[in-house]
Amino acid sequence: MSPYMSNALFLLDPELMNRKPRKNSDQILTPELLLRYSTAGLYIGVATVGVYASYFVDNGVSLQELSSWSTCTYPSLCSVYTDLAAPQTLALTTLVTIELIKALCTVSVDSSILKVGPQKNPWLILGVIVPFTLNLAIIYTPVLGNSFGLVPLNEKDWFHVLMWSLPIILIDEIQKFAARKNAINRVT
Repeated sequence: MSPYMSNALFLLDPELMNRKPRKNSDQILTPELLLRYSTAGLYIGVATVGVYASYFVDNGVSLQELSSWSTCTYPSLCSVYTDLAAPQTLALTTLVTIELIKALCTVSVDSSILKVGPQKNPWLILGVIVPFTLNLAIIYTPVLGNSFGLVPLNEKDWFHVLMWSLPIILIDEIQKFAARKNAINRVT
């Protein structure tokens, strides 16, 4: 079961049943909701590419050199571009981690994760643990890692994964706060 499907089975938002139903003529995907999805999607893309690029920056490649990698003329510098398993593993793991954290944040559309925590939805927790465990198995099992072209991550790599992944919580909380304020302003 995907993490997002498990949220459909457990309605944990205490405010949900107090809201009036939307009118048939109301849009399902409002401009505000589209903006929220787009902002989150943009950050997910930036974080995935950012962690990939940070691998090279950490290995002494400047952003200018990275942007012109195909014209690299220094053999000692160009060697960093030959084995891409580490940055690809970082990017994939960051993408998976962000998506699973985002799933935990979607228990409620408008309420804070601090108010409506995901821990009350065992299917959601399972829906996050299983894919994350599969990701770890692929990375740390040599046969699977080789099949997917991935390599084990070290502590520094995991720090980068978390550094790029955890801001999605803040982004989501700011968006929910703005949505709550916008809803209050529409009522008054």
